[in-house]
Amino acid sequence: MKRCNPLFSRARTLFVVFMLSCFAVNHVKAADREIGGYVDQAEDRFVRNVWNFIKNFQGWQSVGGNRWQEVQYFWAEPFEFNTNHQDFVDRMDLAYVAAHGSAYSVQTKQTPNTGVDLRSCPPYGDLSTGGDLEFMIIESCSTVASAPEAPAGGDWWTPWNPIFQGLHQLAGFRTLSYSDNGIPNRFANKLKANGGIWQSWFSAVDGERTFYSNGTYSEFPGYASAIIYTSTENDRLGSYAGDPAGGTAGMKTWWQF
Repeated sequence: MKRCNPLFSRARTLFVVFMLSCFAVNHVKAADREIGGYVDQAEDRFVRNVWNFIKNFQGWQSVGGNRWQEVQYFWAEPFEFNTNHQDFVDRMDLAYVAAHGSAYSVQTKQTPNTGVDLRSCPPYGDLSTGGDLEFMIIESCSTVASAPEAPAGGDWWTPWNPIFQGLHQLAGFRTLSYSDNGIPNRFANKLKANGGIWQSWFSAVDGERTFYSNGTYSEFPGYASAIIYTSTENDRLGSYAGDPAGGTAGMKTWWQF
């Protein structure tokens, strides 16, 4: 595991009706935090990936000084990430996405192929456009490009500048990844035990290092990555730092290899 610091080197609900989600948003306490799940309209495994995370937050779950609950569970659509982000991913405190992906990008629907490029999405977080998102987890191949994926000049941080305007942490995979396994449930339980956000993600991925298929055990192909700030590095559900200043100042990355 390595790190790098640039200073130094249609929506259709699956199980939750949106109006009920809005009702919940309007009746939360100061220490109440909300979770949303967003599913690529492709393979069934993406439904299971998101459900196996958010099922652990049905009803308010107390973690440290905060309470967390799933209030959105939607088929993914581009507008949830861009034009209407303040009503969807950026209305949440934590968003969990399962999809096909590529560097910086998330598929929202397989046929016809649609998706979003996070480099061109609006700012996420409290600082710029009235959002609220602190943590985004994307379970997809290659989306969270890190230092090893940077061009020859080593600039991994600039592509992440647009969405980090109050966003504390983004975690996912920097490589191809295998899903429909124990990672989402394991990750949720580590968070509920008040583990660090990105640290729990890496640990959950490490717990799936081999998988059984067709009579043989194979090495799990996915390597996790995270984009964070020095000030938010130890955030957890029970307590987390104030919003960072936004942009790339103090931004850093961790990755597995």
